[in-house]
Amino acid sequence: MRPLDFALATAGRSAAAIDRLAGGRRRVTWYVVTILFLMSLIPVLFIGSSPRPTDLTFEDVSLERIPAMTTWVRLEGDLRPPDGGVGDLYKLYDLTDPNLYLYISNASSLPLGHEIVTGRISATGGETGLIGTLAADVPAVPKANEPFAVILFPAVVAAFLAIGINVGYPIRRHEGWPKEAPRPLVPGAAVAARWSGRIGSEMVAPEAPTAALVSVAGESDRFDVTIAGPGEPRVIRTRRPASATRVRVCRTSGCEPGL
Repeated sequence: MRPLDFALATAGRSAAAIDRLAGGRRRVTWYVVTILFLMSLIPVLFIGSSPRPTDLTFEDVSLERIPAMTTWVRLEGDLRPPDGGVGDLYKLYDLTDPNLYLYISNASSLPLGHEIVTGRISATGGETGLIGTLAADVPAVPKANEPFAVILFPAVVAAFLAIGINVGYPIRRHEGWPKEAPRPLVPGAAVAARWSGRIGSEMVAPEAPTAALVSVAGESDRFDVTIAGPGEPRVIRTRRPASATRVRVCRTSGCEPGL
């Protein structure tokens, strides 16, 4: 049993179980799917619409690569006091390039050193020296780490059930005929073979098949298969079978071939 077959069969069985609990009403299962999707969609929309500072780097500010309409930002750097300890404008230096810095206002109560600072920025750009000013938030707004794995889990379950509703249970997967399957015997032709089993009242043991010459004669939809061997020829009247489709019927316990 292939992993994909098992996954689809599990999805189909899960959806069928909800159908049974709902008394066979498929729309109840779709209601469950919709509710699960909403359980993920509503938090995602809330997170997406909540204001939050945009993460920038000193390189972004120096090259003025700031998204349009963005003023509230978050920067990481080395916060130092004013030169000579006099004044209200602190400096936030780039950790990788000490030649780049921003003036930070409202920073008197912020800790010095390696810090993450948030606030309203006014960028002036430049390759070195002062590249802008930032009115700091006190305290800095921490970066939110939303549990997206938990938030999106209901949507994953909903998609799983939706797939199960569509594939049904047990699932049926079409399979092609083997490419190496022999071509039908042309009427009038014969081929050497060995046969065993029952033809009429005659029995041949499978472990001791009998040599024979098999030929086909008749029309396109009705023909006789003649098995000539020791004794009288055996004639089997046959109708050409209707077209068939090979399928694989899969349950969670395993798969079976079928037509």
